[in-house]
Amino acid sequence: MLTALHYIADAFWIVAMALIASTSRGALQRVPASATMPMQWGANRKPSWRAPRNLALGVMFGLPLVLGLALSALQRIGVETPQQAVLMFLVRVLLAGLFAIVHVTWLRASLRTLEDEGVVST
Repeated sequence: MLTALHYIADAFWIVAMALIASTSRGALQRVPASATMPMQWGANRKPSWRAPRNLALGVMFGLPLVLGLALSALQRIGVETPQQAVLMFLVRVLLAGLFAIVHVTWLRASLRTLEDEGVVST
């Protein structure tokens, strides 16, 4: 049972990372290499800071990848009771979904901002 929970949580992370990778790949094709992508927006709905395209997409892919691998390793070596296994499973599944939603939301807003600025075409 505990091993099954580990593999199911891994499957959720794989699906989330596939979604993140595929949407990032699509953005790589639309956004020019010289563009800087908005990373955060201020209260006035204007970008408050930007990052180069490759760095922005790399961070948005790398952070969930590293966290997912760390949580997978922690579940494998740090879980001793069935209650801990279920809790770790729920945390991993929740975070996988949240990372996918945050990435798609950020990418959509970033591409809209770049479209409004005329950097990318629709």
